[in-house]
Amino acid sequence: MDLKIYPKIIKAFLVRDWQRRWSYKLNFAAMLLYPIVWVSVFALMGRFAEGNAEDLVPGGFATYIVTGIITWRFIRVGFFDASWSIRWEQHIGTFKNIYMIPHHLLVPVTSTALSGFTVSLLNFVEMWLVAEFVFGISLNMTIYSFLFLVLAWMSIIGFGFIIAGLAVLYKEIQAVFTVIFFSFQFFCGVFFPVSELPEAAQYVSRVIPVTYALRGMRTSMEHGYIPRDDILIMVIAGVIGMILGLATLHLCLMKALKEGKLERY
Repeated sequence: MDLKIYPKIIKAFLVRDWQRRWSYKLNFAAMLLYPIVWVSVFALMGRFAEGNAEDLVPGGFATYIVTGIITWRFIRVGFFDASWSIRWEQHIGTFKNIYMIPHHLLVPVTSTALSGFTVSLLNFVEMWLVAEFVFGISLNMTIYSFLFLVLAWMSIIGFGFIIAGLAVLYKEIQAVFTVIFFSFQFFCGVFFPVSELPEAAQYVSRVIPVTYALRGMRTSMEHGYIPRDDILIMVIAGVIGMILGLATLHLCLMKALKEGKLERY
């Protein structure tokens, strides 16, 4: 297929995806309101814990935890949309038709991920504004902080493709999402420093890219720079994740096609 047509195909899928999101108006409104409630709850929680945490987290616990949830929310939306795109096409019965069209399956998946990126941006802006102007929690965001946040988002997309491939074969995998999300929040330092985890748990945290995404964001906001090690880890994680994700997705699709599991169910 002529490469020039790919942007048009991606645009068509993007438009379709946003029409789908907007067609569920109450759910769309909840998607915008939920992050505001979330950041408000933890901003208040941080204030209550402030006096006991100054020595543990420089800058204060409120800043620490709000930075964590904003960064985690941004990454989580990208991971979820990359994982959910194929599952959604199966659910509404369009996946097999899309798969049979002579363009790479990454086109609709990428389109869904890109529309999810815009949702991440919306959530990020509203959570940042609430933290800054409602609770007076200054996050000291810079352009470099934001670029690193985007890099962290990209580093997790490949792992979302792995989950997408598994969804083709195993259908309902919501429990997998739940386990991954709660595990990341525990091991990666979303709510409390990794240094306070049991020693064995700290070893687990070191192999999860989100740990370094959170560390890089906090260092950027607190000291005005991003550690090179964290940038390098994000790049390596992105490359490895994409290779594993595409390979897993391809193998699962081949197996599903062979077993007749691409139909609506």
